[in-house]
Amino acid sequence: MRRSERRGIAAVTLVTALTVALGVTAAHAAPAPPSWDEVEDARGDVEATQLAIDRIENAVRAAELDYATAARSALQRGEDYQLASIAHEEAEFAAEQLSRQRDGALERAAESGARAAQLAAQLARSGGGNLTAALLSSSGDDAEGLLYRLGAMSTLGARSQAVMAAALQDKNTAQALTAQADVALAERERLATEASDAFAAAQRAAEEADGRLASQNVMVGELATRLASLTGRSAQLERDYLDGLGNGEPGGSGSDSGEQPGDQPSPSAPAPSPSAPSQSAPSPSPSPSTSSSPSPSSPPAAPTPPTVPAPNSGAVSTAIAFARAQLGEPYQYGGRGPSVWDCSGLTMQSYAAAGFSIGGHSATRQYSWAASTSRLVPFTQAKPGDLIFYSTGGATSGSKYHVTLYIGGGQMIEAPYPGRTVRIAAVRSYDRVPFVARPTG
Repeated sequence: MRRSERRGIAAVTLVTALTVALGVTAAHAAPAPPSWDEVEDARGDVEATQLAIDRIENAVRAAELDYATAARSALQRGEDYQLASIAHEEAEFAAEQLSRQRDGALERAAESGARAAQLAAQLARSGGGNLTAALLSSSGDDAEGLLYRLGAMSTLGARSQAVMAAALQDKNTAQALTAQADVALAERERLATEASDAFAAAQRAAEEADGRLASQNVMVGELATRLASLTGRSAQLERDYLDGLGNGEPGGSGSDSGEQPGDQPSPSAPAPSPSAPSQSAPSPSPSPSTSSSPSPSSPPAAPTPPTVPAPNSGAVSTAIAFARAQLGEPYQYGGRGPSVWDCSGLTMQSYAAAGFSIGGHSATRQYSWAASTSRLVPFTQAKPGDLIFYSTGGATSGSKYHVTLYIGGGQMIEAPYPGRTVRIAAVRSYDRVPFVARPTG
């Protein structure tokens, strides 16, 4: 049997089954690879040899899917960390702003209080001693009433009233800003802890993925030697072949839903509303031979989203060129260059190189920015330069754990996940959101 035929058999018997039941650990779903004794026994027997080869290929695919499941979890934890980190940064800024306002208010309150004290001393010497002393020692609750009584004194003129009123107002403002600053500082500390916990969880997930990848590499090396014994080819050739069996993602490579990006020939598709929570991509329109005018009982057509202009070709070329220049550089949580990247850091800096802001350093923020600025386009209309998003179940609501840069021809550039480097990969359909973002539209 030819190798291409073996690939087809293995893909049908293993990959399809595993991608349907993603929650099951892939490494435990496939039969164990053949031992050296079984390899030796199979040699010379065509049928037994083929079965042993299939078991080796299945074991490699299962290990790759097992690693990919762990890597997907690491991406989700990484996005949790990124969102927590952004929230902490925003809280830090707010706390600093309020602290500065509080400090200014306390300084003004001290100055106006000193002026009020001087006025009180003057009033004391002129016969208002008891009342003015009470004002200086009063709390915010009773100071206003005392001030009113002072205002009734014939010796308190308009300028004196203004001094006392300013002192009271500055005191109240300083107290209010102090309370707000205390709340902001407490929130900052809470979010700092949350971000730290999220980072620790992301690191644990990354270490789990790295451990599975290391185990996979050792296993593939051993199986390549066994496969070489069965096929008569070199162990290095068989290692290269086994390395190419998996693509590092649950769900297999390419599109398994019949959809294709818009720069390829594909069936036309209705454009669903970007704001509607959708768990799957839009279905192709009926073919011309079956379509007809809707009957009176037909449901109303889905609303058409705003038309997004074609991409800016110059900006797209710059963004893609920037991303290509990072190929082979490692993944790192929070990486935004110059030599380490996470997924949203790569897309953000790629478009920054072209002079465009795309919503910040977070896949979720980038999707939300595109939605709020009417820049979402159905995946079937995707063009080079568009951003492709991934979320649990492909949901349009909630967080997005991955974002990539579409480069055309069914391919994308991505910083995939811990243990991998920036690469060009086939567009995957598993967990893909049915809308892309067009930053330059």
